[in-house]
Amino acid sequence: MTRQTNVARPVGMVTGDARPDYFVFTADPDNIPRLYDYVYIEAKEVPPGENEPVTVKVLAQIRSIRRLALGVSPEHPWPVLRNLSLPRGSDTVIASAKVLGYKWRGGIYYPRHAPPVGSWVYLAPDDLLKEFYSVEEPRRLHVGYLISRPSVPAFLDLEGIKRHVAIIAATGAGKTWASVVLIEELLKKGATIVVLDPHGEYAAMKRTAYRLGQGFENAVRVLKGHREQEGDLQYRVSIADMSAEELATIAGIPSKANRIRSVIYGAKRLSAWMSEATGDPRWRGLRGIIKIIQSAIDAMEITRMQNNMRLDVFAQNLVTRLALKTGWENERLKELQKRLKELIASDEEIGKGIRRLWLSLSRDTSPGYDAIRYLDELLRIGVYGVKTIPLDVLLEPGTVTVVNLAGLRAEVQDHLVYNILYRIFTARLRYLRRIPGESYPYPVVVVLEEAHRFVPPKSQKQTRSRDIVATIASEGRKFGVFIVAITQRPSRIDPDVLSQLQGQIILRIVNPRDQEAIRDSSEQVSQDLLDNLPGLNTGEAVVVGPLSPAPIMMRLRDRVLSYSGGDISLVEAWGASRSDMKLLEEMKQDALEKISALTGEKYRDLAEALAELTGLDVGSKDVDKALRLIVRESVWASYNDEVGVIYGEVIYHDGRSCEVRIDIASRTPYCSCCGNRVCGHVVAVLIRAVLDNVIPVGAEARSEPWSDLL
Repeated sequence: MTRQTNVARPVGMVTGDARPDYFVFTADPDNIPRLYDYVYIEAKEVPPGENEPVTVKVLAQIRSIRRLALGVSPEHPWPVLRNLSLPRGSDTVIASAKVLGYKWRGGIYYPRHAPPVGSWVYLAPDDLLKEFYSVEEPRRLHVGYLISRPSVPAFLDLEGIKRHVAIIAATGAGKTWASVVLIEELLKKGATIVVLDPHGEYAAMKRTAYRLGQGFENAVRVLKGHREQEGDLQYRVSIADMSAEELATIAGIPSKANRIRSVIYGAKRLSAWMSEATGDPRWRGLRGIIKIIQSAIDAMEITRMQNNMRLDVFAQNLVTRLALKTGWENERLKELQKRLKELIASDEEIGKGIRRLWLSLSRDTSPGYDAIRYLDELLRIGVYGVKTIPLDVLLEPGTVTVVNLAGLRAEVQDHLVYNILYRIFTARLRYLRRIPGESYPYPVVVVLEEAHRFVPPKSQKQTRSRDIVATIASEGRKFGVFIVAITQRPSRIDPDVLSQLQGQIILRIVNPRDQEAIRDSSEQVSQDLLDNLPGLNTGEAVVVGPLSPAPIMMRLRDRVLSYSGGDISLVEAWGASRSDMKLLEEMKQDALEKISALTGEKYRDLAEALAELTGLDVGSKDVDKALRLIVRESVWASYNDEVGVIYGEVIYHDGRSCEVRIDIASRTPYCSCCGNRVCGHVVAVLIRAVLDNVIPVGAEARSEPWSDLL
């Protein structure tokens, strides 16, 4: 037995299996350490740079504790056990400890020898733990405290961010909490941070930025991807920089809808030449493309009426319709027609565009109307225009920019994530290699929420953003672009990308497949760590990789900034239902007043008022459902005077949506969920159109202004 030389009282003795990285000890029954607490043994080792063995304190963490009965067993019958008087100490406590290493001259090293049986085991004092997990002051990120020692702060190493980070946790375990704490610490270091936020949870940080102290009042700003969401400015992407295929994909046009996609292809090509011929860049935007499609529909109808269905006749009619769309006077109009004809004759690409429109619309013009419907939805979002937002709006030192992507379809979210990441990565590459163009002089940290949405395995789903995330994960370190990926399903992230995220903050994970994905992605996640993940409480985490000097189990500190995630309050939710009923009644009265103002008639029943206004067979049950949809879900409506159609959509909170189209002239409704009939979705769009003052009345239908193009 090793002689006890330490003045501290031991808490146990090595009595079982012992290896350089692991040992089993019997605990003192009067001084049993807790699970996850820290112990040490004294051992002889030869540290790097030394020639002779020295005595070092080898730190270990307790990963399991169990009691073994002596003299009794579960097989003993209860009548016998009930009458037994078991003396104190009739059981023994066995603990298993994972060796973390020893500190020597600023470095952490693993021992080369197994501790001898009989070695005394001591409870590690706070000072030993503080020294072991210490990080130099300039690199220190204070994120929490040791899980078993609230008196010992837990620090992450700022330089570890360069190897990228994964924050992994089951829903409700604290992953957003962890990311907010990390963001707070990075802000204090002057970092440039961009948060790509699919649910809009981080937008609330802006309201509490002042809590970080003087100078941080404006450290958080919010860009919105949808004009109806919370945000300071609208993020903008130039349509002119996109290919026709890219535009069709983000518009949600099915890949097999070849005729609709051909319409987009042809109109997109023509938009560039209209812009060149008129000197007006707005033709390259969505409204310009919609005008071209409408002109092509009109040109096809005129060609059909002329009983002369030839490509050259269609092209001539199209040029005439496009020229009329400019609203120019006769002389300028003739000059424009001449220039367009010259462009068509001299440029093969514009000829291809016209042929695409001809082939897509010659059988019938429905693909053109469908293309307009898809593009109208993109127009409603507001993110796609003629100009791209400047990079200095997105990136600023000592600032976190939250890009609020809530309310957008998956294809649009994917495209915006790709666009932002590509711009950031290219800007850093240009700066370091002194290449002209958009550049940025400081490293950037990108926080990617719901990473499994954007970086799934190639075998499961194709996304536009996966390749740029993979590029940043493998090469971003060289250019100063770092990813913090947050997910509750690591098994649904591309394994090659996950393995590149070397710093991992892992909170409670229960799913075996997710645990397996974590183990495969990191050599530092041992099986005993995985076994303990389901037992972690909310806010408790395991940190491995270059983020910390050694694997560390910690509890997150309280955050300063707010976010809007977390479980709902039933008291607040059910209290809000009463407010919703009041809002519903106010909305009904507002709609009745606006319809009365439009028609000059007084109505008490909203169903009757809508039926009189539109000629549709609107029922009371449809109105009730519609009002509930408007209050509880997202409903939008717009009117296109080119085709005389109200377009709209009901978007449910779970991502489902029902698209609505109402042809005013033919009084024909269409709902993608319910078919060609009046339903709650159709009526919801009608009511929204009334409330937003966009519903057309007779010849008073309004056209959209050009000013919104820019």
